[in-house]
Amino acid sequence: MTKSKFSRTFKVLALGSFALVSSLQAEEEDTKMSIEMQTVSKQLKSLRKIAKDDFAAAAEAVHKAHVALLSAMQYTASMVEEMPAGDEKAKALADSRRLLGLSYAALCELEIAYLEKDPAKIEAAMTKVKGTKKEGHKKYTDD
Repeated sequence: MTKSKFSRTFKVLALGSFALVSSLQAEEEDTKMSIEMQTVSKQLKSLRKIAKDDFAAAAEAVHKAHVALLSAMQYTASMVEEMPAGDEKAKALADSRRLLGLSYAALCELEIAYLEKDPAKIEAAMTKVKGTKKEGHKKYTDD
């Protein structure tokens, strides 16, 4: 191999290695909580693709969402985790858990509404889900 081919090969390998390391670092930035919350979001977004009269499929998607949320509840939001110790952090931790609990309850209500095949209850429960999501994201995410 000539010196220029070796140099090009080395540059390609170095660039590839950098891309792989960057990719792994990006994956590490996703916390366990954010991974679970992405599952919640994915399941709720899947409701858009489910036929309005397929209540069983919608109930299953919502069930998967609240199972993921329950799993996420064992973790602390990174914004709260990074706060300095003290009263403000303690209040933020309690409030973030409150919002997770309200979100969980709203998802359970939504699942029940789908199981009851009640469009009015579905709409009311979805309003609660969206409200707690909006409040939680406003307070505890970088979004």
